[in-house]
Amino acid sequence: MSVIQIITIAFFVSLLFFATHLTAGLLLQERKYSVKKTALLWGSSGIFLFLEVSFAFLLLAKPWRMPVALLLSYLYFWGIFIYASADGFWKKCYLWITYGCVFCIALSVSFYGGYLLVPDGSDTFVYFIRGVFYGVICFAIFFAYYMHGRPIIREVSGFRTKNWISLSIVSVIYFFTFVMLLSKISADNGINSNTVLLFFLLVCSFAVANILIISSIYQMRKEARDELVKQNVEYLISYVENARKTEQENRRIRHDLRHHDERIAAMAQAGDTKGILAYLGQNQEASESFPAWCPNVTVNGILSSYAGKAKEAGVEYMAQADTPAQSGVADVDFVAILANLLENALNACVARKSSGPIQVHIRNVGKKTVIAVSNPCSADLKLENGLPAARSIGIDSIISSSIRYQGEINYKIQEGICTACVILNP
Repeated sequence: MSVIQIITIAFFVSLLFFATHLTAGLLLQERKYSVKKTALLWGSSGIFLFLEVSFAFLLLAKPWRMPVALLLSYLYFWGIFIYASADGFWKKCYLWITYGCVFCIALSVSFYGGYLLVPDGSDTFVYFIRGVFYGVICFAIFFAYYMHGRPIIREVSGFRTKNWISLSIVSVIYFFTFVMLLSKISADNGINSNTVLLFFLLVCSFAVANILIISSIYQMRKEARDELVKQNVEYLISYVENARKTEQENRRIRHDLRHHDERIAAMAQAGDTKGILAYLGQNQEASESFPAWCPNVTVNGILSSYAGKAKEAGVEYMAQADTPAQSGVADVDFVAILANLLENALNACVARKSSGPIQVHIRNVGKKTVIAVSNPCSADLKLENGLPAARSIGIDSIISSSIRYQGEINYKIQEGICTACVILNP
């Protein structure tokens, strides 16, 4: 082949790899940085990819060109994906390694397609045919994942480390097996019946393994939802218990109303105005010991629960909410978002022995639900693109639930106060 042909093929291969790697990365990632920085990271990777593929085709012998080009491009984009995605490390590894298996399967099928359709064609035309096969398979799988797999994967926390390590190990075994088989298919330079049979059996085995993996992911999602439902029940029980105590107190006050009237009358006759006001203030405080912040039972339950926890910890707590009884945000998502924000705020106050205050504002603005929680924070708390640099499983849960509502999450620190703002579009 001439240098012009090699550069043409290298450009076509690098463009195809870039399109599939970029699409896979954007589909699999949980965006960690701003849109501008994310676009710069992924966009600049295209330059590296073209140079890497070009050098592989110019400097290496034909049997090594494609294996080296695809392996280096895959590993480089893996690094970009790990860096640019906000998920847990092992979840990111599992997703990208599994994509690597799909990558190898699509390339293997593209090799067979080239051998079948153009066994004696020119190198340029053969690479074009392979590219068509590869692109059609990859983008069909991407579309299926976008429609059915992505919503499920995003619900499962990336910080369930043991689960994702186990799944990653399975994917690694398949990935290296597919890489070796792809090298054999390339070296055969034609259709070998034994290799075809081995490839078919391996793909079937991979499909069965992924059915089991999907079942495992469904189980992880169920456990995550059950945990949120359990928390919701705890908050509702706390809410009902506080309501019961307040109702009992109100009954007592109503039952003793005659005695209250007599006491107030006695203080009035004695001209004790300050005593009357103080006494009335005590009664009002008793009757309002259980505040109802808004008509929504779940939000009230969460706010009430953390009001009690803050009081026990000696932390000042102020809340305002206008959430309607029927909200577009599901109860379990209120638990995942609001409860985790309050838990983090309370833990921060307790850790630095601060008396607060914790301030909570929940507002419906048009069709949006805005949740803002602020609290004193440690000077060691560092933010990275609007999120804590050291993320906990609680923040991961907040992000996972917010994604279902095309949510925006932003943390900011000003004069020692950390404010977390979540905007949902139910």
